[in-house]
Order: sequence, then structure tokens, then C-alpha cells
Amino acid sequence: MTRGWTGVSLENVRLEVAEIAGLAFRPDPSVALPERVEVYRILDGRGEPLPCTPAEHERWERAAVACLGRLSRALEEFYWAHGGTMIEIDLVTGRGSRYGIGRPRRWPGWERRAVERSARAQRVLALEVARAVEDYRPVLAEVALRVAEERAARRAAMEAEQRAARHRRTVLDELAQRRVWQHRSAGPGEPVLVRRVDLPGPGPGSGPGPVPGVGTEPGGAATVTFDDSVMLDQESVSARELADALNAVARQAEGPVDIRWDERARAATEAECLAREVRLTFLEWWQDLAGPSWRPGPHGPVPVFVPPGQRASAPRPSFGGTGMGGTGGFSGGHSYGGFGGY
Repeated sequence: MTRGWTGVSLENVRLEVAEIAGLAFRPDPSVALPERVEVYRILDGRGEPLPCTPAEHERWERAAVACLGRLSRALEEFYWAHGGTMIEIDLVTGRGSRYGIGRPRRWPGWERRAVERSARAQRVLALEVARAVEDYRPVLAEVALRVAEERAARRAAMEAEQRAARHRRTVLDELAQRRVWQHRSAGPGEPVLVRRVDLPGPGPGSGPGPVPGVGTEPGGAATVTFDDSVMLDQESVSARELADALNAVARQAEGPVDIRWDERARAATEAECLAREVRLTFLEWWQDLAGPSWRPGPHGPVPVFVPPGQRASAPRPSFGGTGMGGTGGFSGGHSYGGFGGY
């Protein structure tokens, strides 16, 4: 059967025995009257989220209502047994009203009769409460076990996500520290070329000459091929340093920046992450380094361009952060409404 979600809340329902009986109450040490009774309230859209079937939801709610209704009637009987005249108790809704019970009239033997009457009422109440609690006990235990299992599952999921986030952070930090990147631009307005020096070159004669060539793959996507000799004199930097440099270019540019990433570098970076069980695109990897204000371009990530005249008033783009963006733990981003989903 399909499971949905409901909300539960463990409540200690106060019986308020002494308050109900008022001045006619005479505590009997031989009678054990519980001050509170534990009941799981079954709530719609509130409380602790708990998976259950529609039949379980109905059975749990019916058992809680039956227990609370039985306790309500027992408390009303207890009130009348002490000489009360008007009362209404509804522990299901939490509403109720009553007239107070005053001190018994001081006729001969009044104190003895008050003690006996209160003791009888307490014994009857204790018996009714015990029966109600015993009848409800299987449902209380069932819901308590389900709550414990769900909490353990959520805790395990949170710990797993935290371990995954720490592992992801470790992998990305390690990749960010490797000094294997080179970038070069022929001048203002010219494309910025980015490659990795630790990858095998395209081979003799495969490069387009002194500048990168742009070809077309069979599927129509543009590709960039690098002649390694063009960039051999460039200093190798880490990915963090590369992010600093390219973000600086983006902030100073008079127009959109054309950044051409070596396809081999993009593919190798994604493959290295995947080999360490971190699945993400090159754009996601780069946004983690350089900030979210980068979008997909024809040859890899490019910075969002803000015209110079708008930079003073526009919100500052998220350029320039070489600290790796944090990855949160378990978000728990579920919003549970009423019992549904069937």
C-alpha cells in the first residue's frame, strides 16, 4: 500500500485530578493516580513528519481520540462523585468548563464521609485510567517505534549527506590546488584561451597554428583546438588563481568576455571528479570556484557581462571569490502538508 505522511506529536495530557475535585478532594495514599497520560496526537500539516499508510493514519487517530474521550468521561464522573454539579471536559480538543466544588457542609461525620467518598472516586478513576492506558498501549508503542525508526533514518541520511559534502569539498579543494592551468589573451577584445598543461597535446600538425582553431563536431557543437606551442611560455597556475585572474578580466572588460576552454581540460576535470564519486558538470565545478555569475558559453563558462555604466548601481556580480563555495549539510527541505499523497 502506498505510504504518505502525517504529523505526530507526543503529548503528556494532564489529568488535573485535584483541581477538578476542588475542596472536596482528599488524597488517598493507597491509590496511584497518574498526573499525566502519554498520547500521540495525529496532526494534519503540523508535528513531526511520519510516514504511514492511510489505514495506519486512521487507526492511530481513532485510538488517540478513543483514549482521550474515555479519560474525559472518567474525569467528569470523578467530578460528579465529589459533589460537582456542572462540568464539560474534552481532552481531544482541549476545551472544557466546570463549576468549582466548595467545602462540604460541616454536618456530624462530614470529614469521614468526604474522605470515603473521595477515596471511592479515586479508585474508580484509577481503574478507568489504567484501562484506557492499557487499551491505547499497543498504538502508543507502534507509533513510538515508527518515530524512532524515522528519526534514525533522517539522522543517517543527514550524516550521509554531510559525509558526501565533506568528500565533495575535499575533492574540489584538491583539484583547485593543482597548478596545471594556463590562460592567455592576445590583447583587449581578444579571446582568452584556457588549457591544462598536464594533458597530452593534440599531436603534431593537429593544432591550427599560432592561434586556436574553432571547428565543428559531428553534432554541430563548436570545439576549440589548441596548439601547445602558443602557450608554452605561460606560467601554470592553480584553479583558484585562474578564477582570480578571469574574474579580474571580467570586472575590467568593456564588453562580453570570450573565454575559450580547451575541451580536453573540461572533459578531464569532469572525469577526475567522477572518478572520485563527485558528479558535476564543468560549469558547476567552475561556479564553485569563481562564483555563480558565470553562464554556459559556446566554449565553456563565460562571465555574465555588466556594462561599465551600470556597475556602480547594479548589484555586484559574484566574481572574485576564490574561496570554494560551501556545501550545506542536510537541508531537509520537505514541506509536509496534511495527510495525503495517496
